[in-house]
Amino acid sequence: MPANKDALSRYRIIDQALRNKQKQFPTKKELIDLIENHTGFQIGDRTLEKDMQDMREDSGLNYFAPIKFDKIKKGYFYTEANYSITGIPISEEDIKRLKFAAKIFTRFKGVPYLAELYRPIEQLDRIIRVGKSTGQWVDNSIVQLEVPEQMHDMEMFELFIKSILKKRVVQIRYQAFGKKESKPFLIHPYLLKEYKNRWYLVAQNANFEEIRIYGLDRITSAKDLKEKHTESFDADAYFQYSLGITVFNGEEPADIELLFSPNDAPYILSNRIHHTQNVLKNDEKGLKIGLMLHPSYELTMLIRGYGSGVKVLKPKWLEEEIKNDALKVAEK
Repeated sequence: MPANKDALSRYRIIDQALRNKQKQFPTKKELIDLIENHTGFQIGDRTLEKDMQDMREDSGLNYFAPIKFDKIKKGYFYTEANYSITGIPISEEDIKRLKFAAKIFTRFKGVPYLAELYRPIEQLDRIIRVGKSTGQWVDNSIVQLEVPEQMHDMEMFELFIKSILKKRVVQIRYQAFGKKESKPFLIHPYLLKEYKNRWYLVAQNANFEEIRIYGLDRITSAKDLKEKHTESFDADAYFQYSLGITVFNGEEPADIELLFSPNDAPYILSNRIHHTQNVLKNDEKGLKIGLMLHPSYELTMLIRGYGSGVKVLKPKWLEEEIKNDALKVAEK
């Protein structure tokens, strides 16, 4: 029986723990704590034991993981030093299919969104070619790819793609963070947008007659009602002054100035914060940039992430917000 996505997530966490050279021979409690911290769900001893048994014996998974318990060190380990469930050799037929897919997607390198689909296939192709030429399969101790653990319902994803293309009305149930129950809404889907490895749906909410943004992982069900809507949507205009996925409809963007330390300047120049970014000054005192943005949670989190390496020059209220937050952190 195929493993569900929660079980697959736990397998990956167990695999990473057993391959951690800095913390070898994790105990049962340590493995359970790791899983609960990563997934946010509590599990018991039986679940962990079944997971490891499935990793060892389940022919459907095809891991056949060499997991053993060391009675002296009182922890679990792989009997094969370089083993990993992600490092299992790929069949020749799978290699041909991946190369064929990569060849198709080379046509879409310059096409927005489709180019994003090409990149992981290209990365896989590179790893496969290295493995074929060296005779050794590369694991994530050598090459690490950023792959989100969150897995979305592809049927729902495809439903939204079709409803956007055909301008169809969809009924969804949405469970907001912190809420125990989901609520039904009629929506007109406009755009699927990815931000920091999470997918969001931009849609007109027919109940409230306004555009709202829904986390795809919090939509519990979706049904195409086969009804048409007539609205149009300009994604570039809608997100013109946004950083991330927060939008303040009808509000004017703020003129923001930030001063980055000389050490951080090269990174900001090579990896622009936003398309409105412009350099106001760059000297021995640091890099001064201007941004035209709607101040948002995403912006304040970005500024806080640079710590003492950035100073807010304007607006004054944002400078005070960042300063007060830093004082609260210092107090704790």
